[in-house]
Amino acid sequence: MTSAFGAHLVTSAAETGSRTALVFEDRTWTYAELDLAVRRTLARLDKFGVRKGDRVVMQGAARPEALITLFAVTRMGAVLVPLHPQVAEGELTVVCEETAPRAVVGDERFPDGGSVADLRLAWDDLHVDDEPYAPVVVAPPTGSDTAVIAFTSGTSGLPKGVALTHDNLYWSMVGGLSQLPVGENDTALVSTPLAHVAVLGGLPQYTWARRGTVILAPRFDPDLFIDLVRDHQVTCAFAVPAMSALLARHPRFTSGDLDTLRWILSGGSPAQTATGEQFRARGVGVVNSYGLTETAAGVTYSAPDEPATSTGCPVPQVELTVVDETGSAAPIGTPGEIWVRGPSVAADYWTAAGPVPVADREGWFHSGDRGRFDTEGRLSVVGRLKDTIITGGENVDPAEVENALADLPGVVEVAVSGAPDPVWGEVVTAFLVTDSGTPTLDDVRGHLDGRLARHKWPRRLCVVPALPRGATGKLLRAQLTTLLDD
Repeated sequence: MTSAFGAHLVTSAAETGSRTALVFEDRTWTYAELDLAVRRTLARLDKFGVRKGDRVVMQGAARPEALITLFAVTRMGAVLVPLHPQVAEGELTVVCEETAPRAVVGDERFPDGGSVADLRLAWDDLHVDDEPYAPVVVAPPTGSDTAVIAFTSGTSGLPKGVALTHDNLYWSMVGGLSQLPVGENDTALVSTPLAHVAVLGGLPQYTWARRGTVILAPRFDPDLFIDLVRDHQVTCAFAVPAMSALLARHPRFTSGDLDTLRWILSGGSPAQTATGEQFRARGVGVVNSYGLTETAAGVTYSAPDEPATSTGCPVPQVELTVVDETGSAAPIGTPGEIWVRGPSVAADYWTAAGPVPVADREGWFHSGDRGRFDTEGRLSVVGRLKDTIITGGENVDPAEVENALADLPGVVEVAVSGAPDPVWGEVVTAFLVTDSGTPTLDDVRGHLDGRLARHKWPRRLCVVPALPRGATGKLLRAQLTTLLDD
């Protein structure tokens, strides 16, 4: 397997072309058919004047055309810039200004900000099955060529464009395949936005490398998710913790409709103990992972039977360390900043002014995440450095409090943040979404008694109809204080 992104699809099409590669709604593609669709789209892109090194911005709903375009753009040595479906026109304009794209492609809902690109193409312009097809010969990209510019979700400040090379994505796939039990008989469900790094370098790529089948959902909806598992005998899926929590609370969660599901790959935010226990009690393994856009998806994966908050040990190709404020290794069990080094770590952020290094001079990427190692070398992620609440001189990790409150009766979702306070500096504040009753602060504290030290208990409580989340389900923590009553 070469390091060119999508090489695994070419190999599978040549050797097992009749196997089912992709299913979307009522249509199925074999590996040979999917590869032909990629080649046709590559030819159309070439006809429109897209060349090696050109950037192609893509936005739209989850649909097969997006995956086909991903493989076509990267196969010809151009650079895909995938955006989330909910991107606003202003955000699109900023991305186009940063990347100077040759083309903008997408569905009919695509905003008009793409006018800064030379070409504006709809799916129907690229995906034409009934016209004569003339193969286009292109020089294959090298491992150091940029394949994808993946913009981070931007929970604070402006998002950054991470320049992921073909080598970065290849080594991410090598790491995932070394740890995850994906085989040719597996059927994987994808229900996250296709711009998510877990799609670009995650489970669907691993499944295609093993010649399994990918089921693509047009959106995440718990009922639809369960229907697709039942109808297609899905064996594995990726879900961020917010998605898993919604599934675990669904009335059909304990029904036979999920019986074929063997395991869920979880990532994107710290794991929740209560949700993991519900899945394991249901007979579904939970593989927690840790990864970022800058690392081309996962760099650690837990075993399904590991402690619920563990994300496992690093994959063989990756070095991981947890450091204190001085940059020295933190003691076992003590939280510190997670640093990552390895071939899946991007070299640069892409900006209009030129590349900006991702890592320090020694190759370490400073993640901004807080974590700790246990005595077995397993990593647990406890939150973001910038999210740490300092109350009365004590540090509190919001994710630790959220995890302890996740199984409070009646609670559907929970988030914790610091609210300014003239005495304490900040006070721990809990934001709850409930489906029955209205818990009081005394209820919350009684639930935490014996679980957390008292300085970690919330001093303020706010019951809200919904938590602010981004396109991938990630909590927008910076927006929580706007929900507080005056």
